[in-house]
Amino acid sequence: MQKRTTEWIEKVNTAYHERQFKEPYRSTVAFCDWLETLGLIHKESHLRILDLGAGQGATLYYMSLRYPHCTFVGVDLNPELVQKGNAFFQEHGITNCRLEVGDIYALDSKYMGAFDGVISLQTLSWLPAFEEPLEAMCALEAPWLALSSLFYDGLVSCTIEIKEYTERLEPYTQSFYNIYSLPVIEQFLADRGYHDFRYTPFEIDIDLPKPQKKVMGTYTEKLANGRRLQISGPLLMPWHFISARRKAAPSS
Repeated sequence: MQKRTTEWIEKVNTAYHERQFKEPYRSTVAFCDWLETLGLIHKESHLRILDLGAGQGATLYYMSLRYPHCTFVGVDLNPELVQKGNAFFQEHGITNCRLEVGDIYALDSKYMGAFDGVISLQTLSWLPAFEEPLEAMCALEAPWLALSSLFYDGLVSCTIEIKEYTERLEPYTQSFYNIYSLPVIEQFLADRGYHDFRYTPFEIDIDLPKPQKKVMGTYTEKLANGRRLQISGPLLMPWHFISARRKAAPSS
């Protein structure tokens, strides 16, 4: 299946990345809260963390303030985002973060065994399939992995290709919004030495208005019980956080 990496670079929404420098997204805060409940990281941790699909590094900026003793490296395919993010870090005196240009489908071998944890937020479902990216993450041999993406807790996965149109009905962008079966992901990771699989749904706690234009863009619908559904365009967005730990090889 074609990866269309050129399109990802050309059609990137820089405003989406830049907003989080001003205020972290609720999902980012909740993701870090969850990592702490699992004991993967805490305020006094001295960990080396790799973020794949880091964009401009807004997530890492938030984490660098929350975990000041950790060091963070973000990898993204888009050189413009990497340059802007590194400039932001330099301008604001952030010394425990840096961004590097890289491709999750062809990661530099220097990353292997170099990190205590690997994260990837809001990336996996927007790639054509999960196998190659997860294989690449596992090959890094970090003690733990943690992701946020679109998952379903049953035995169903969905490959969803989105086409968006201008008001003249001309197609202007294509993307994926894939939803993956959690049992399938758990088995895939276990086969590669990652066990203690955990997951939790992310339920947003604020209202997001529906976009005026009928295009992709997350908004919420509030249920009678107070829970909020996250929707983008015609799609329900089943956000989950997942994690797994690498089983140490037996000592010789």
